Amino acid sequence: MKNQIYNKIGGWALIVGTMITLAASCVGQDAGSNSSQPHFPGQAPGEKQAILRQIKGTVSAIDSKGMTLTIKSAEGEHKFKVTSKTKFTQNAAPASMSDVAVGKPVEVVVKMVYGQPDEISKVDIKSP
Repeated sequence: MKNQIYNKIGGWALIVGTMITLAASCVGQDAGSNSSQPHFPGQAPGEKQAILRQIKGTVSAIDSKGMTLTIKSAEGEHKFKVTSKTKFTQNAAPASMSDVAVGKPVEVVVKMVYGQPDEISKVDIKSP
């Protein structure tokens, strides 16, 4: 009778010990891998996660001083920040912000980062 009780206790101890060992090894791996590698390819460690979104619409407003473009799409009208890193193209050729005009159809790639204004990383000016 005592042997059966000891066998049951030993079995449970083995199961609990295995679970603790697995949990500890998983936590150790996660902590080590997160500190040395970015979450996404091309993302520096500690850099906030950015989401890229493609939007098709027409230009409804341009603010050259404030460096913003307002795009009207099927979802509504949204104002986006233009930066020095924003790339402009028109018919696969390089372009600039001065080539953008109100009413022109565009396809933009917007970079969204939590806590920061949404900014345009690419503007492709389409032919009407």
